[in-house]
Amino acid sequence: MVFAISASPKQHAAPSAQRSRLQRGLSALALLACLSALAPSTQAGEVLADEAPSTALGRPVKFTVYLPDAYKTGDSRYPVVYLLHGAGGDENEWRTKGGAVETLDGLIKRGLMRPSVVVMPTAGPASWWADGAAEKAGTAIMNDLLPYIEARYRVQKERSGRAIGGLSMGGYGALNLSLRYPDKFCSAAVISPAIYDPLPPETSAARRTPQFTRNGQFDAETWKALNYPAALDSYRANPHRVPMWIVSGDHDYLGIAPMSANLYWRLYQIQPKQVELRVIDGDHEWLVFRDALPDALQYVDRQCWAVK
Repeated sequence: MVFAISASPKQHAAPSAQRSRLQRGLSALALLACLSALAPSTQAGEVLADEAPSTALGRPVKFTVYLPDAYKTGDSRYPVVYLLHGAGGDENEWRTKGGAVETLDGLIKRGLMRPSVVVMPTAGPASWWADGAAEKAGTAIMNDLLPYIEARYRVQKERSGRAIGGLSMGGYGALNLSLRYPDKFCSAAVISPAIYDPLPPETSAARRTPQFTRNGQFDAETWKALNYPAALDSYRANPHRVPMWIVSGDHDYLGIAPMSANLYWRLYQIQPKQVELRVIDGDHEWLVFRDALPDALQYVDRQCWAVK
């Protein structure tokens, strides 16, 4: 079924300098325009809507899927990237706000990324992509969505053909799923990840989601048990390493830049040659997420290609 445009909730971001915002906005628009110009509609990917039945959730996992231009005419299997949205978002958000389709078309057209299938799912606006107190969103992705994609679409089924990425809540999800299932993913892109350690700030949506709530109150122990530090020991003991691209805005009002630096240093102790950190100009906002996406996609593609 061909994808139909729908609105998604507005992303909150703290104010930053008007001139800086304008400059970054113009830069992002210029990048998207350049990528679009290099990827004419006759050689553009196709975007569809689909849903995977989910026993874990008791409802379907809806997703948008990007199919590269060559998918229509060939029979090859393609690398697949799972791109996770942030809190309050849905399966449309990366396409409508993040310029994902234009970015993918441009990168593939210019030979900066292999033709790939990109799956943009949702398990709900506040799933945190985890097996939390309310529902098993992590299990839904791993046990329901991945097998459905690999059965229905021509994607590579080997670890070397499967990457994951996400922004904010989706960055939290991409990191945690790759640390807990390192045998499943060849690389991860962690964009402005909401990985507060030890606890989320009062302004974070994490404190209001049922996934981290017990008896009607935010539960610190549930948060700690599901956040990435709890997975590091088992990850270190696993023979697989997932190369990580970590990026954050320097003015992120949720304090994610220092959290990202701390994550980088912890992973550097485990895999010094397989982790990268970038801090770019901006807040916790779509200007940063859009700017970060091209480099993130190129990194995971290179790392996964190297696994072969």
